[in-house]
Amino acid sequence: MPTFIILAAMKGRFVSDRGNSYDNFQMMGYVESPSATEAVSTFFDEPKYPIRWEDVEYLWAESLAGDEANAHFGDYGRVYVDSLRRRWDPPEQS
Repeated sequence: MPTFIILAAMKGRFVSDRGNSYDNFQMMGYVESPSATEAVSTFFDEPKYPIRWEDVEYLWAESLAGDEANAHFGDYGRVYVDSLRRRWDPPEQS
């Protein structure tokens, strides 16, 4: 089964010691999974350490094996935290 690195786009910006501002991306961990989307779901469901999910905008996974779908920095396959949370919300009653 392929191993994926899980990455996250954090809400907020990183400011360097010199005052330069950057997007804030974090490496969150590794997951073995059949697909990138399933790897993200697995990581969200069973994180290896406490995470303040309200600080995370979206996650994505990239295969550690050579894969042409890699290196798009989450442009393809973004999985938003809100969509992961909705999986557990009870259905609305009409």
